[in-house]
Amino acid sequence: MRIHERTDADQDALVEVLWRAHVFGWPSTWPADPAAWLTPTGLRAAWVAIEDDRVVGHVGITVPSPGRMPEVTRLFVDPDHRGRGVADALLDAAEQSLPGGHVRLDVTEDTPAAWRLYERRGWCLTGRGPAGWCRPDGEVPTLRFYAKRVD
Repeated sequence: MRIHERTDADQDALVEVLWRAHVFGWPSTWPADPAAWLTPTGLRAAWVAIEDDRVVGHVGITVPSPGRMPEVTRLFVDPDHRGRGVADALLDAAEQSLPGGHVRLDVTEDTPAAWRLYERRGWCLTGRGPAGWCRPDGEVPTLRFYAKRVD
């Protein structure tokens, strides 16, 4: 597996992988413009994982507004490639890109495989609360908020 900074050439393959992840529940609502969704406001950098010449995962770092803590965002792995260290490698790239300080992320309470990954990697749970969005059925999920100091 190799990790490289995302390029425009990765977009079509990323949308396909995002669709496969969506079929398994994430994101819970399919974005109207998935390519644009992969580039949220404040995106500073993004990486893709390549295995057997196929895009199999993605992660980004955003700074939502000046003075805010950087955030890990849009981390997903092709369901057929989960459990192979792809998410770890993507998180390594994202964490190593930061100059130092704290970084944050959030994850839904009902995705224990995801939050166990973060906890295993040294992320600290800082709280829980309702999401600022709802699922297609109207349910507002509970989020787990995490932070980590990177050097």
